[in-house]
Amino acid sequence: MKERRALGYFAGVSAALIIISTVVLRTYFRTVDQHNAMLVSAGLAFAVQLGSYALLRPARAGRGKPGELMIRWAIGAVMRLFVLVLYAPLARIINLSVEAALVSLVTFFFMTMMAEPLLLEYDR
Repeated sequence: MKERRALGYFAGVSAALIIISTVVLRTYFRTVDQHNAMLVSAGLAFAVQLGSYALLRPARAGRGKPGELMIRWAIGAVMRLFVLVLYAPLARIINLSVEAALVSLVTFFFMTMMAEPLLLEYDR
């Protein structure tokens, strides 16, 4: 039960960070097409980050084998890079604003990735 609660808490914090980042990015990206690209990026980043956190959490300090946490963190980083590389041509194919889509995806990844170590030990 604690694992689900921790994942739910991370989901809430991630959603809040993505919403705040979207509001800030909207001061730069002002057109409707750019806003739509940011919304698609927000959904994609949220899903990838939840999967990455769910992969990372079982190996937190004191729970997994030595080095397992770093291996899982590296897998999550490679997964984010893979999604970013695949998203670039896909955004062009589905006629999204490529600049807004990629900048917002990287921003959302960065913001939520900074919350991972802080929430990794959440056990309430």
